[in-house]
Amino acid sequence: MTGVKDRVALVTGAGSPEGIGFATARLLYSAGAKIAITSTTDRINERRDEIERTALNVFSGAADLTDSTAVNTLIEQIESDLGPIEIVINNAGLAQIGRDKPSTLFHEVSDEQWHYGIDINLTSAFMVTRAVLPGMMERNYGRIINISSVTGPSVGIAGSSVYSAAKAGMLGMTRSLAIESGPK
Repeated sequence: MTGVKDRVALVTGAGSPEGIGFATARLLYSAGAKIAITSTTDRINERRDEIERTALNVFSGAADLTDSTAVNTLIEQIESDLGPIEIVINNAGLAQIGRDKPSTLFHEVSDEQWHYGIDINLTSAFMVTRAVLPGMMERNYGRIINISSVTGPSVGIAGSSVYSAAKAGMLGMTRSLAIESGPK
């Protein structure tokens, strides 16, 4: 991996030791990036310690990424500790600790299940991207990678209508974002 040395990278959804987010954070760190990792619980501090015990180039913080105030506070803390965020990996989603993985047929989906699924799988990426994008545009540099799924844009699975809708929405948001803010 090249081009990330000394750049500040935020990886959301990095709380699981076996997950995509934590693996991505470790890879970026090994390539020389300064890493900010986040999840919904304080277990994120365990992941920080697994990357670097001294935590000089690693920031960890628990935050509700569906809350704009919490996201803005998190971004301010990261940029105060590590510098301007230049890379974002929007990986948060699917499930959270203490909640069952949703699998409900479309006609049985409650309002709460719908909002929860859309919030953790799509709204979180929107909130983080919206918070970092102005700085990236001002500096004329930024990389945003949104982790989606084949479920939704390409494949349908019974009981996954909310997840599918969110991940298809992620793809649409990513395409529009690239057109709006990418190189002209």
